[in-house]
Amino acid sequence: MGDAGTITTSQWWRKPFAMLQTNLREIDVDMDVGAVADYIKQYGASAWLIGIGGIQAQYPTELPFHSRNERVAQRQSGDLISDALQAAHSRGLRLLARMDFSKVSAERAAEHPEWCYKSPSGKLQTHTDSLVSVCPSGDYYQARMFDILDEVTHRYDVDGFFVNWTTMNEEDYYKHYHGVCHCSNCVRRWSDFSGGLEMPKGPKDDHYAEWLQFSRDLIDELTGRVRAFIANKLPSACLILGKSADIMFHEANNAVGRELWHHATTEMVSSWISYRPEVPVLVNSTTFMDMPYRMASEEPAHFAQYLLQAISRGGYPSTYMMGFPGRIPYMCLDVGSEISRFYRKWQSIYDGLRPCARTGIVRPDRAHMAQVQYDAALSEFRGLYTAMQELHIPFDIIAQEHISATAENGGLKRYQVLILPNTGKLSADDVLALDNWVSAGGRLIATAGSGIQEGGFIQLKSLPTHRQLTVEVERAALWSSYYAQPQPEANKHVYTGPMVPLYGASHLFEWKTGSQGQCKLLAHAPFSPPEKAYGNIQVEQRGYGSWAYGAGKGVVIPFTVGRGYHELGLGVYRDFYAKILREEGEAEEKLACNIAEQVEMTLNTNGSKTVVHLINMSGARKQNFGSHLPVVGGTISVGDRAVTAYALRSDQSLEVRNGEIILPTLDLFEVIVIEGL
Repeated sequence: MGDAGTITTSQWWRKPFAMLQTNLREIDVDMDVGAVADYIKQYGASAWLIGIGGIQAQYPTELPFHSRNERVAQRQSGDLISDALQAAHSRGLRLLARMDFSKVSAERAAEHPEWCYKSPSGKLQTHTDSLVSVCPSGDYYQARMFDILDEVTHRYDVDGFFVNWTTMNEEDYYKHYHGVCHCSNCVRRWSDFSGGLEMPKGPKDDHYAEWLQFSRDLIDELTGRVRAFIANKLPSACLILGKSADIMFHEANNAVGRELWHHATTEMVSSWISYRPEVPVLVNSTTFMDMPYRMASEEPAHFAQYLLQAISRGGYPSTYMMGFPGRIPYMCLDVGSEISRFYRKWQSIYDGLRPCARTGIVRPDRAHMAQVQYDAALSEFRGLYTAMQELHIPFDIIAQEHISATAENGGLKRYQVLILPNTGKLSADDVLALDNWVSAGGRLIATAGSGIQEGGFIQLKSLPTHRQLTVEVERAALWSSYYAQPQPEANKHVYTGPMVPLYGASHLFEWKTGSQGQCKLLAHAPFSPPEKAYGNIQVEQRGYGSWAYGAGKGVVIPFTVGRGYHELGLGVYRDFYAKILREEGEAEEKLACNIAEQVEMTLNTNGSKTVVHLINMSGARKQNFGSHLPVVGGTISVGDRAVTAYALRSDQSLEVRNGEIILPTLDLFEVIVIEGL
């Protein structure tokens, strides 16, 4: 079948499609498969994902270790899957098999304890109905899974497979954290991988970041084997799973107790599409609130964001429900159907959609740093992300773990500007890739501790800093300290605004000879009682610095400006960052969008067409999205080029006046197709 990027005529999944998943329960064997298939087609989907087996077979299995749903015998045919396959194919739908090998019955676990996840204290992980978690290192995944796949591929000519919950089971359904698996297979594999390092128990331990890479490699290797097996048995069937699969997978969901990141879906899709734009990304969007509340409908406005953010970045939209249509009243299905039908109507626009932004921001990788460093880096990333989204600067997400691979496949050449948000120590391959990219003409903006290794050594030759002298992260030491433009007179208590508070982390650097600097530090002074709140003296410490490297430029912001914006929300952080982008790292884009900051804008191309997605995010709330406000007034500036523009959702041609495309009133979303740029 070749590499995931190789296209053959049998690979039907290369064309955009929408999917609907019926996550079957034992009691759902009585479904009217014809009625369900009709619903899926009317919904706007062309593919049906149905539960087949793994934990429990929805067909008459002959394998002794594969538990069977005994209720299947109630059907006249005795085989739910054969019925569904006939119903789907007779209506022109693809049928894909959902498999889940993450758990086995208590009886199987007792017979094969070596299959099971084992906590650092030696305990098993149990669930409802006495199910027991198994480990991807063990023989159930490594061998018995292929026996089950062999049976399924022999019985059913399905169009694809999705393997659910292929993880290392650190956390269970009840959100209890159990730790890193310490089964005998994991211990042996870890020893070989690490060269004998102590195995961590959880995120706070040494070597946990290395363990994350170990676990990724293990899952990727297993995924590759599954993909090869399926390609051999059913050459026209795809695998939806992870990095080694035919289709990358993201489940868009909310969660009890997890802080909502309102851009999670667009971020994830962009990070994969920017890395390998030829590999499809499927976004399976959850119709219910969270696993503990599977019958509680997600807010329709929130569910809509999953699908809209997916398609705006080139992902495939999918709807994920429990049971089958008509049994549980999910209120979000109407808006889901509206968006799915829109996607189907304009499939020609989405077939071949590719990102074209010339700015990229690197998303930090947990496997590269300790938890406390990662939390700080993630906050920095999200603050800079939000700032650029509000400023309507087109940008893509580049996963830190994909930097060197994106350079190797030529993907970095598209970018004029890259942002490193407090990413910490980089790999040697990433350093080489970034320095070469800057030397060839790129502009690299690094904040806080990006590209710094032990001893304060600056890894990137392209940056204007020679070495790190100190770093301050204590809150009290940073309070009442600011960056600002130079004062008229350094020793007088008259300041030139705006005042940018120092927050999060501040790095003191030795700057390279020949580098240039802007803004200065107003050093710490008393802030209370009010009678004593004065004395901030301007010192020679740059707010940012830059220098030329080859044909490009390196820029350093020595403090966490993004974290300040994310956690404090003061506009001066965004404005400070925007000033640096304008003066040191503004990419040359085809267009500029002028609309309310509550609108997320993404930029793609499809052949000669430029495609602009506008998503109204004015309904953002703390833990979801609610009702949005219509956005009146907005333009897209295209200069003096003779262009035409069409709005897909409102289905109308748009006026172009003096180099400005006049946008219609924005409801939930709009897609603008521009010709002539």
